[in-house]
Amino acid sequence: MKGVVTHSFAMRGELSQLLLLFFPLLGTAFSSYLFLLLEKIFLARLSAEAMEVAVNAAYVCQIFQGSTTALAMMTQVFVGRWYGANTPHAIGPGVWQFIWFSFFSMVITVPGSLLLGKWYFQGTGIEEIARPYFYLLLGGSFLYPLGMTLSSFYLGLGRIRLVLLSNLAVQCFKIALCYLLIFGWSHWVPPLGLIGGAVSGILAQGFFCLFLGGIFISSRYATLFHSRKWHFQPRLFWECMRPGLLRAINRISNLLSWASITHLMVAQGGEYLLVLSIGGSVLFFLPCFNDALCQAQTTIVSQLLGAGKFFILHRAFRSGIVLVLGIIVLMSLPFVVFPSQTFHFLFPLIMLDQDLQNVSLGIWTSFAFFTLNAIPLSYILAFKDMKFSLFMGLMNWVNGYLLMYFALEHLHIRPNEFWLVLSLMHATTWIAYYWRARKLSKEAMSNELVLT
Repeated sequence: MKGVVTHSFAMRGELSQLLLLFFPLLGTAFSSYLFLLLEKIFLARLSAEAMEVAVNAAYVCQIFQGSTTALAMMTQVFVGRWYGANTPHAIGPGVWQFIWFSFFSMVITVPGSLLLGKWYFQGTGIEEIARPYFYLLLGGSFLYPLGMTLSSFYLGLGRIRLVLLSNLAVQCFKIALCYLLIFGWSHWVPPLGLIGGAVSGILAQGFFCLFLGGIFISSRYATLFHSRKWHFQPRLFWECMRPGLLRAINRISNLLSWASITHLMVAQGGEYLLVLSIGGSVLFFLPCFNDALCQAQTTIVSQLLGAGKFFILHRAFRSGIVLVLGIIVLMSLPFVVFPSQTFHFLFPLIMLDQDLQNVSLGIWTSFAFFTLNAIPLSYILAFKDMKFSLFMGLMNWVNGYLLMYFALEHLHIRPNEFWLVLSLMHATTWIAYYWRARKLSKEAMSNELVLT
């Protein structure tokens, strides 16, 4: 490839092509999310309280951190479109605007999270022990949108081997470091307990960003994509940020709604807090399927739109649905068929008085509907329909927080019914996303007919 970008393989919307993107992306997401699960499992072997702190501190941190990462993920959409339209010179300067945004994000992330953290933990049984862990997580907030920006550069090109291998290496290092810092090693490394999990995550994410960033500005990519044009360009910056701003606001609304829901459970304490933390530990890992599906499908749909192949959109949608249904059936094995064995393998030292079958079934149904959302959501992202995303973020306060408030405060549901009720929120969200994705695809195909 000498100065000319050729279209990638993902131009026909077939299931085989989706799988070629999905599996390497799943490997990348799997390795990233595995740390979140293993950290909670390690901490559960210290105490249930340590696990509860890690889960709930992450819920607060992810409100702004997850929102800035969601905006940085738009890098993939822009790169995919520029790549599909055969304009490689636009890619490097555009990616740099997202890199600048990652550093600027701390201005919002730190003060916003501190205020929310004070509200979330105040008066709870885990307030004191959560504070130092929470502060450490905030210190590395900018590394996550930065890592997503650099990863999305390669993902938007459909080149994921580098991201996969570097992610695997970093996550292996992170998991080993996490275990070492939590439990210590003889007299050489003192056990840091809860703090060790936060420190290991920040260090490993920093190495990941340095590695991908170094390759991004290498001479090869500088020639092909002008990746050394690092200057901050206000007009281009706004052009890149504008479509993602509504998505970021939507993510803030979604995550703030989720934090409000979890706060209802935390305030109940006891078995409610324990069931929330157990399910939360597992569901910090399971979104790896959703992320891989959404990124793979977004890449395909973005390139189809860039190439003007609108009539293939329905085929790509069908391929995505087939894949996601296969994943849901596969994950029914540990949570529906063997729930007791799964629980005791993950949390051998935790005693749960609630009906384990209901807890496990609720975790699975929540996962199923949440993962289904990845396919229609990828169309909304590729079409850059951020107004609808914002609308859905606001709607989650109705079908999420108000639903759970009514269930907890008026129906007085038991702790083991929490995740089952929550799955209703994800189910209604999927219906709305599906309707919108179908409408966008039909409009695009109608426009193509008019033009031809």
